[in-house]
Amino acid sequence: MALALTGALNCMAQLNGTGFYRFRNADRETDYISIANDKFNYTTAISSACGGLSQASSSDGQARALECAGKYLDTDIHLVDNADCIDPGSVIYAQKRTTNPNNYDYNLIGQGTSLLTLTTGTYPGTVNLKFEDRYVTIDKFSGSGANTLYTAKIELKSSTYVLFVGYPNLGTRYLVDDNGKLAINESNSAQNAKWYIEPVNHFNVTPEVEFGRKYYTTLYVPFAFELGNNVAKAYVVTAIAADGSVQIEEVAANGETVPAGTPVILECTSNVAADCQLIPTDAPLFTVPDVSITTGAPSASTATNYTGTNLLKGDYYCNQDGTITFTRPSGTGSFNANHYTASTDNMYIIGITESKKLGFVKATGTAMPANKAWIEYDGTAELVLPIEDTTLKGDVNHDGKVDVADVTTLVDYILGNTSQGFDASNCDVNDDTKIDVSDVTSLVDIILNNN
Repeated sequence: MALALTGALNCMAQLNGTGFYRFRNADRETDYISIANDKFNYTTAISSACGGLSQASSSDGQARALECAGKYLDTDIHLVDNADCIDPGSVIYAQKRTTNPNNYDYNLIGQGTSLLTLTTGTYPGTVNLKFEDRYVTIDKFSGSGANTLYTAKIELKSSTYVLFVGYPNLGTRYLVDDNGKLAINESNSAQNAKWYIEPVNHFNVTPEVEFGRKYYTTLYVPFAFELGNNVAKAYVVTAIAADGSVQIEEVAANGETVPAGTPVILECTSNVAADCQLIPTDAPLFTVPDVSITTGAPSASTATNYTGTNLLKGDYYCNQDGTITFTRPSGTGSFNANHYTASTDNMYIIGITESKKLGFVKATGTAMPANKAWIEYDGTAELVLPIEDTTLKGDVNHDGKVDVADVTTLVDYILGNTSQGFDASNCDVNDDTKIDVSDVTSLVDIILNNN
C-alpha cells in the first residue's frame, strides 16, 4: 500500500499553536520527521549504558547514556525523504503545553504514541529517578511565513531531586538531521538544526486495487479523518461467512468522518493520490505516559473510537532496523529495535482473488507495512467482498460506453501515445494477459456484436 500525504504550505505555513504539522529539515530539505517506533527505555539508557546513578554525573557515564539515548531516538523517529508526502508517520499532532502565548513547549503525538510517552519513565535504584514532562521546546530562529525556521530542543534531566546531586541532568539537546538520521546535538548553530514546520490541512491516499472502475485500499491511522475529494466510502469488516463471503458495513461516506483508530477499507473514484484527499480531525489517540513503568517502554495505543464490530486489524509500525548495540561500562550490549507485524499464513490483505473478484488475498513478504489494514483468517475459502464489477467489457477509456473512441484509445496505448496517468486495466479485452493488436480485433467484434 502506498500512502501519500500533503501538507498545505502557504504564506502562513508556520507553527501556530496546537494542530497537525510536518517537520522538514532546512539542510536536507526533503527530509521529514516520521514516528517509526516506541522503543525508548530509560532503564536501559541509565542502568545498562550509563552505569547507574553513580555514573550519571561523570562525563563518561553521560556520554554512554547519550549514545544509547541517541540510538533509541534514531530507532523511534526516522527521517524520511518525504517530498511527495507518502508517510503517515510524518503527520504529527503538535499539542501545546499551555494556552500561554509565551509558552513554546509541545508534546508531539503520532502513530499511537507521543514524545511524553517515549521519554517518560522511572529508573529503579537506590533512588527512583523519574523522567517526566519532557516536552520539546520549539523556538523561532529566523524568517517569516513559509520561510520561518525553527529549532527544537529537549531538556534531558530527571524530575526527581537527589540529595547532593540535585536533578541528574544530561543537558539540553537540539534535534538535528545527521545525514538522514535524527540525532541530538548541544548546539543549534548548524543548518541541520533548523526546521520548517508545515501545517497539514489534508493528506492523500493512493489506491492499490482497481475493481469495477473504482479503486480500493486500506488504512489505519490514530486520528479521525473526513473523506474528502474522490474518496467515496469507508467500510469495516463485520463478519466472514463459511463460504468466504466477507460482510462489510459502511462507516462513512464522502464528507463524513471515520472514527480515530479505525482500520478501514477505502473506496475511491480516482487512482491518483492527489485526487484522493482525507482531512485529519481532532487529536490522535495515544498512550498516556505512566511513570510507574520501571522496565521496557510503554507500547503504542491500540485504542479505537469505533464502537461496532470490525475484524480489520492494523499496526502503526514497520520498523526493521534490527538489533542495535550501545556502549556500557562492561563492554557492549544490545537492544532489539525491531517492531513490526510479520506476515503469517493467516493474514489477508485486500486484492483481486483467483476468481477475479474484489476480496482478500494471502499476504506475502516478511513484514506488514505500517498503517495498512488486514484480516486474520484460518479457513480455506476464497474471501470475496460484496462489491459487484460494473465495468463494461471493452470500455477502455472508462467513459461508461463501448464505441469507436475505445478503439482509438486502445490503439494509442499500444503505440505508446497515452497520456500520463492512463489506466490500462481494461485494455486486455481478450483476457490473454497481453495487450496487443488482437485486443483491437476483439474490441471491434464487441462493438459489431460479433463476439
